[in-house]
Amino acid sequence: MAGVMLPQRKWRLCIFVLAVTCVVPTLSATIVETREYHGKKFSCIHSGIQAFGMVCGTYGYAQVFTGTVISAVEISDRDKRLQLAPDEIFLGDPANEVTATTDQACLHTEIRAGDRWLFYLSRDRNTNELILSFGSPSKPIAEAQQDIATLRHLARLTDSGILTGNVTRSVRPLVPFKEVPVPNRKIVAKRVSDGIEYSALTDGNGHFELDVPLNKYHLSANAEPGLWGPEGEISVWRGVACINVNFLLHTDGRLSGRVTTADGKPAKYVQVAIVPLSPIGPQFTVVADEQGHFEVGGRQPGHYLVGVGLLAPYDSPEWKSRFYYPGVSTREEAKTIELGEGEWRTDIDFKLPSSTAP
Repeated sequence: MAGVMLPQRKWRLCIFVLAVTCVVPTLSATIVETREYHGKKFSCIHSGIQAFGMVCGTYGYAQVFTGTVISAVEISDRDKRLQLAPDEIFLGDPANEVTATTDQACLHTEIRAGDRWLFYLSRDRNTNELILSFGSPSKPIAEAQQDIATLRHLARLTDSGILTGNVTRSVRPLVPFKEVPVPNRKIVAKRVSDGIEYSALTDGNGHFELDVPLNKYHLSANAEPGLWGPEGEISVWRGVACINVNFLLHTDGRLSGRVTTADGKPAKYVQVAIVPLSPIGPQFTVVADEQGHFEVGGRQPGHYLVGVGLLAPYDSPEWKSRFYYPGVSTREEAKTIELGEGEWRTDIDFKLPSSTAP
């Protein structure tokens, strides 16, 4: 069924992956995973909170350091007691050896004696024991080089903080879902108080890291056309001086133009139909503004028909007087609009005949 969109200059397409997200939401949930360990199944419960920006660095942990696992002894069907030898310390003042407990059944990687890891340890409020949580960013050294570089960077800062993260894009076909890094993508942090901008480019792995004074910022990866992703505001304060924001971008092909009446005046609030021909997708209408301007974003590359009355109820007066771009009354005369990958077509202008009322 065709839908009608309210008057607006810009519109963003929702991405359908596991959830539907059009703006910058904060969703709370509990995720329960079932994992198998030593032939037994265990439930692993963790937060499903999704937000624009997550605290990174050492905030919220008791000790953060790189080190070696001296021993990893099973103390239950799922838990291990770890003896750790700290090496490079980022938070806390651990002794020569540190004892911690971990839920190995839920930990993403088997941890063994002799392994070298980056450890983020929290403290159990009831027992005061150190815990290596499976939900922490702890990981083997080989996988933690970027995290370590960020921690070293953070340790050098005084009155500033770090905005960091990764930029990826979805690739077709969307099933199975796949992401690839977006290199050389400009990330812009605009200070909310005065509009001053700070920017950085992603590296070859799609990673960015940006120093900013402590303040509130609007962060965006949409400085360049072709791709688009949700953007929003984050705050960087003393004690919470590292914020991680990951951007998932999608193709931002756009169709826009202006519809006028037969006498050259704006066709105010006329409903412009967008009909994908290939690949086949949802058909809908977008309402032009007071100047007769319409615009839709998030379009995949392909072929489209644009017109007025195309999606009106069959045999209605609007359907009978339907009109196609570039200003013709029949489907055979209509011009198919070809949209490339991330292309912005801003030239879809056409004039309605005198018999077609907005």
